[in-house]
Amino acid sequence: MSILLVIPNRNLDKLIAKFQNLLPNTTIEVWPNVKEPQEVEYIVAWQPPKGSLAPYTNCKAIASFGAGVDSILQYDGLPDVPITRIVDENLAKDMSRYVLTHILAYQHRLETYFKQQIKREWKPKRARAGNKVTILGAGQLGSACANLLHLNGFDVSVWSRTKKSLANVNCYGSDQLTDAIQDADYIVCLLPATKETTHFINHDFLAKAKEGVVLINVARGNIVEEQSLLKALSINHVAHAILDVFSVEPLPKSHAFWQHACVTITPHCSALSNVDTVTQQLCENYLRLMQNQPLLNVVNKDLGY
Repeated sequence: MSILLVIPNRNLDKLIAKFQNLLPNTTIEVWPNVKEPQEVEYIVAWQPPKGSLAPYTNCKAIASFGAGVDSILQYDGLPDVPITRIVDENLAKDMSRYVLTHILAYQHRLETYFKQQIKREWKPKRARAGNKVTILGAGQLGSACANLLHLNGFDVSVWSRTKKSLANVNCYGSDQLTDAIQDADYIVCLLPATKETTHFINHDFLAKAKEGVVLINVARGNIVEEQSLLKALSINHVAHAILDVFSVEPLPKSHAFWQHACVTITPHCSALSNVDTVTQQLCENYLRLMQNQPLLNVVNKDLGY
């Protein structure tokens, strides 16, 4: 029996050492150099290449190395086994602080003052108005963001496929999207990446938002149809976009977002997993698998999260 790591384009030496420390009697294999494919019963994957998971016919469970599972579910022919994801409270804390920080930075014109400092200019301006925030997605991250924004005095709404009930938050369901976003000063995307959410934020979506809205995407890049966003920015219907995720990562150097005056780019850093927390969760599920116990944080494959 062995654990297989399918995490391409990354140095895994430290991760392997952590696995071996927690599971000293377990063999850790690294794709694509797998010595005993039939011994693999537990696969840990992150952005696995197409077809890379199919050969391991004795696999009993697949674990995402992060909170998302879209890079695993995107391929047909996956083994018919449970798929789990990482749930890390620190991710929720980091994500909510990232969102709050960028909203406050935009309100208080920090980017303008950074540029003024370079030019040695002194031109104070009032903070921008706007206090309504709509969050798309009411999972762990969306709920944490809603709570922190409320505590900081924002009027917060949350839209989700299934209407939730959150304290101090206006909650909307799947058929209430227009109501949820039409008055928002800020729209924060924290939707899961599924077939249904691909290009969810497109021309029609943005047309329902009010003029001057600020879009923050910290979910997945393919949820935003980039050309529609660029058009909305060009006519000032969207005043600014704060983007941490993109359809292609790293963002190509030739992409229009890089030089756009109304786009703030960060390199998919809004909430990064702690490798110790991740490894502990993965090892716990491996031990549960070996003992025929229920796994933690199992994904609904039909929903994609």
